[in-house]
Amino acid sequence: MTKAYDIKKGRFCPPVRVSLFGKGWDKLFDDAEKAVSQPSEQPTSSSTSSEPSKLHFTIDIDQFPAFEPLLLDLSSTKKLTVDNRLYIKQCTGKDYLSVKVNMHQPAKQNPESFLSKRISLVAPVTKENITPKSSSMRILSGSTVAFCNKIPRSSQIRYMHFSSDGLLNLSVDNWSSFTICLVDENSAHGEEKDVKLKEGEINYGSIVKLLDRATCFWLPRMRIMNEIKGVIPLDQIIDQKKRVCELQKSALQSLDNRYMSNQGNEIKKIYVTALNDVMDEIEPSEKWAIMSIDETKYRFYEAMGPVSDPVTPVPTIIGIKPKKTANSDGTPITLVEFTGSNFRKDHNIWFGLHELIQHSNEPNCITCVLPTYDEVLRPREVSFSKTDSELNYPVTITRNDGVIYGTSYYFLYNVGDGSCCAAMVNPLTEFIDPTRLRRI
Repeated sequence: MTKAYDIKKGRFCPPVRVSLFGKGWDKLFDDAEKAVSQPSEQPTSSSTSSEPSKLHFTIDIDQFPAFEPLLLDLSSTKKLTVDNRLYIKQCTGKDYLSVKVNMHQPAKQNPESFLSKRISLVAPVTKENITPKSSSMRILSGSTVAFCNKIPRSSQIRYMHFSSDGLLNLSVDNWSSFTICLVDENSAHGEEKDVKLKEGEINYGSIVKLLDRATCFWLPRMRIMNEIKGVIPLDQIIDQKKRVCELQKSALQSLDNRYMSNQGNEIKKIYVTALNDVMDEIEPSEKWAIMSIDETKYRFYEAMGPVSDPVTPVPTIIGIKPKKTANSDGTPITLVEFTGSNFRKDHNIWFGLHELIQHSNEPNCITCVLPTYDEVLRPREVSFSKTDSELNYPVTITRNDGVIYGTSYYFLYNVGDGSCCAAMVNPLTEFIDPTRLRRI
């Protein structure tokens, strides 16, 4: 579930997008269809249907329960939808909210609700009033963003979008999320294959690359240029000290000095009017607002078949921290602390196929005994990802009724000395090489 900040008239910009990934959804829809086709054994009345409803999804805002949930256009043949009907009334810049997607299954009495991360409603930060308090709106290399363009006298905002045929165009009701990566200056003007990416804040004048997260297609290198009332200063040395923040308008300039432009709902590269040797003039069609995108993913699997209890709330890990301590008898012991939310007493944590021994279990923290390399290596016939003499074990959470929850975390064990550390997928290399992990 992907969402961004609200900017105008209480609408989400870009609109909320919900996607279903994995082959398990086909089985879930199929099982629901079979349940609908079977005659109900329950007594019926004039106010109750004799058949259970099909598997369906609704969406609403968690902090506004008075709003009627909206039906989402998701099915066995359509697993992605963009909903632009959600809006917020009477909100302030200090408000927080969460988008909630509800899954209604025929076999379960209550819906299962999946919450987005908390969204802070904020006003656009101007290029003159960036303060330490607005640091959360700065764009970092490796973050996920979207772009939009709005032409005066038009009521519609158009979003940059990669179509199914691989063309970059503009859309009113769909949009693409991009991973924005800062290009190392030493490789900025070489061949595309030799480009090196780096971490850090993105400033005006920086050379970046955009990766479409759906198609894994890289756009050619470009500069993010500072725009001042339709004028682009070509000498961006001063502007390089100005950080790019979301919802600001800027220009996207290719290395051949053309600009990305909204041309009849198509995105084209054009040359613009040169005012002089140090300034270009652009039209509103060349002004792009950049928006930071938050993506909340839930992964679950009913390994022992459908369960009667809801799979939600989904337990979530947000941090892993090893710590050394001692048993009551003074024996040294290494524990690993998992912080997060929605932990229950019947939750257990696994490294690959090895179940960890719990030391304590609280709603926001589970502490386990850190297993040795020899312990997690069993059973030896099972193969896990191995890179640079390291074995990478996925961290999962299980429930006693067979529900398995995936996480974005791994634990790395050195084959040589048995040392270990926690890691997660590096956003800078997630689509280039997903096996490269970032140690935490």
